[in-house]
Amino acid sequence: MAASVRQDAKAMLIWGLIAFLAVNAFSWNPGWGGRHDKQPGRELERYFGWPACFYCDLWRSEHDHGINLALYFPPIPVSREMTFVYHSLSLVALLMNVVFFASWTFLCVILLLAEKQVRRAWMAPTGIGLIILGLLIAFYGHEFSTFL
Repeated sequence: MAASVRQDAKAMLIWGLIAFLAVNAFSWNPGWGGRHDKQPGRELERYFGWPACFYCDLWRSEHDHGINLALYFPPIPVSREMTFVYHSLSLVALLMNVVFFASWTFLCVILLLAEKQVRRAWMAPTGIGLIILGLLIAFYGHEFSTFL
């Protein structure tokens, strides 16, 4: 393999890792509102991970005033307005997310190799297998997600 192909493949792997961290490190589908235990105050639920939610946590405030929700969307809360209640973690869902992003990243590397006229017998079946694996995880990842 030529040095330019190796360099392009390495760049794709790095961008795949960056995409994985960006998508999975920030809260998706956050929920907030009144408390479920009928007490005055507010609650905030944060869910992390896509296509399978691998971590979620619950934060609670005794105050009924508005909460600055933007301070709780990053992975680490930057405010003390609310107190942590509990969390749920699924290592299976995290593993599924890793496999999902790895399959699509390696598929991009295979397409790069094909574009550079590097042909190997294993590329077509491997590419088809990676597409099928990625689609299965995307469609059924929520079945392995963790919830509060």
